[in-house]
Amino acid sequence: MSTLWFQLRAELWKLFARKRSYMGFVAFALLQVALWLVIKLMKGEEGLKRQIALQGEAVETYISAPTFALLIMNLSLFLLGGLYLALVSGDIVAKESEDGQMRLLLARPISRLRLLGLKFFSCSLYAFVLVEFAAVAAFALGVAVRGWGGGLFAWMPELGVLNFFNGDEAIRRYILCAVTMGVLMTAVSSIGFFLSCFKIKPAAATIGALSYLMIDSIVRVSPFMKGYKHYLITKHISVWSRLFMDDIPWAVIMRGVTVVVAVDLSLFVLGVAVFSSRDLKS
Repeated sequence: MSTLWFQLRAELWKLFARKRSYMGFVAFALLQVALWLVIKLMKGEEGLKRQIALQGEAVETYISAPTFALLIMNLSLFLLGGLYLALVSGDIVAKESEDGQMRLLLARPISRLRLLGLKFFSCSLYAFVLVEFAAVAAFALGVAVRGWGGGLFAWMPELGVLNFFNGDEAIRRYILCAVTMGVLMTAVSSIGFFLSCFKIKPAAATIGALSYLMIDSIVRVSPFMKGYKHYLITKHISVWSRLFMDDIPWAVIMRGVTVVVAVDLSLFVLGVAVFSSRDLKS
């Protein structure tokens, strides 16, 4: 167990020692500030205020830190998070294979399964940490500009969500959303990891993962996919929005999370199978 822990720490150290691993954190921080400036300068609040007033609620109560945090997360997480998760996970095996470091690692008494398991866990942990950072940073920015307190106005027309929450319930829903998002976004890192196990360039693995996500999300909004959307991974990733319904449909949410975890494990097994068939000596 001590050896496993040492190896895991080494993998995490290598992952976070790369400068590109921090690009996602910096990009999220800059984007959130930019989005807030756009909302303020372009009077983006007016649409929110109008929608709140139409529902007969107090505008000042719901133009708050939780509302802005959720709005920013909804606008930025999938596209920007997908980009940097694909970048990091597409590198994690392919880069070391390309540089010849993988042959050196496997010269030690460690199996390919164990090595890839550590790398896969590192990717998944990175995905979770990046999402939680984005959630905390968005909320902190909301508190900085709007102050503490106020309700949460959850308005996501494309997902069919429009609801209001107050007090501790607003914070509870936001925390549930952040944690669930962190788990669901591991699907992106798993796709990048799987492609990284092939004998391809790290950039090809990254582009491949991004291309799949973009195609999946485009096909999902197509009217021809009605009745078949449950076959698309982005459909299950978007299940987090149901946390803002009056009565949370836990069965639906758990089904989405279970599908994502099953996809993660399946891609890990397939990645191990692909990597184990490779001849790293030549």
